[in-house]
Amino acid sequence: MATLDIDKKTSYINLRIGSESFAISVYKVLEIIQFEQLTKIPNASEFVPGVLNFRRSIVPVIDMHKRFNVEDTGSADKMVVVVDVVSKDKNVLMGLLVDQVTDVIEFEYKNIKAVPDLGIKYNPEFLEGFIEIEEKFIMVLNIDRVLNVKELAEVSHLVNE
Repeated sequence: MATLDIDKKTSYINLRIGSESFAISVYKVLEIIQFEQLTKIPNASEFVPGVLNFRRSIVPVIDMHKRFNVEDTGSADKMVVVVDVVSKDKNVLMGLLVDQVTDVIEFEYKNIKAVPDLGIKYNPEFLEGFIEIEEKFIMVLNIDRVLNVKELAEVSHLVNE
């Protein structure tokens, strides 16, 4: 198992979901693609609008607006960030439907501020914490926790049917 060097600068993809800014470690991101039509899956969760073909693999797409209860801006230029998620020693590919990927940012892990106890509308386990860049806060996602074990099993089941 690799250890985390909290003093070393690490790169993160900065993205927007609604009016909120989030960051995901570049080590989790496989590709960023322009959103196109998805293949809808009957009886899928409300936050799984469909699947896409990624390098000959069927990848479920998670609508991050619905997952985080963030208002959808209606942007026509949405992006899908394909990530590699680890759950129970199993790797699962997922697409994250977001409004925009803005840039790559770098910061030291030790500079991440803790998630506050009150006033956050999503599960605090989804977040590593907050980073402040140019007087703006960006939420650092722990992408491996965005789906719980039951939901991840459901998403895996969708692509294996």
